[in-house]
Amino acid sequence: MAGNKSSLSMLDWAAQIHGPDCAGFGPAREVAALSLPEGVADEVVAYGLEARQVYNGLKRLIGQVAGLMILLQASGRREVLDLPSIASAAELFDELRERLSKLRTTSRLDVHLQQLISAHRLVGTCLAVLREQQAAKNTPDLAEPLGNLSAAYRHLQSASEDRFGMTMVDFRHSCCNCGAEGRLSSV
Repeated sequence: MAGNKSSLSMLDWAAQIHGPDCAGFGPAREVAALSLPEGVADEVVAYGLEARQVYNGLKRLIGQVAGLMILLQASGRREVLDLPSIASAAELFDELRERLSKLRTTSRLDVHLQQLISAHRLVGTCLAVLREQQAAKNTPDLAEPLGNLSAAYRHLQSASEDRFGMTMVDFRHSCCNCGAEGRLSSV
């Protein structure tokens, strides 16, 4: 019974925080995907739209590889290395390599592109360790790959650009979303 009371409290709490038309409850209204100021060059927009796909893919890949490494280290079970997640991470890695090779940028955005390339390269080293361990008999030392994964995450953070939807955390559907609208309209 205590579990039901806790669940009910959580539902009551959510209803008090979210307005009835809040996107946190589902697709009640559309959220603008991209809003750029006038005068942004077409080359920059084209780069930003494609770079956002790479950025989001890298976020997924870093999370997937981190999960596999944590699972391997925490469980100590080599069966983790046989999960289909490693193959799907490798496919995503290859897809992102292809997308990165096709990205064209202006010189002003070279640093941004290099951040994405560096993140991709570093997460690739972690994925390589997981693949190599599939044939090995001992449990891997993950200290260096975890350090590389942290560095990849920092590169991705450096490449964050909210004007193109490249954010580490998307708050568009959070409780802050409807609360902020109410606060702004009352000012």
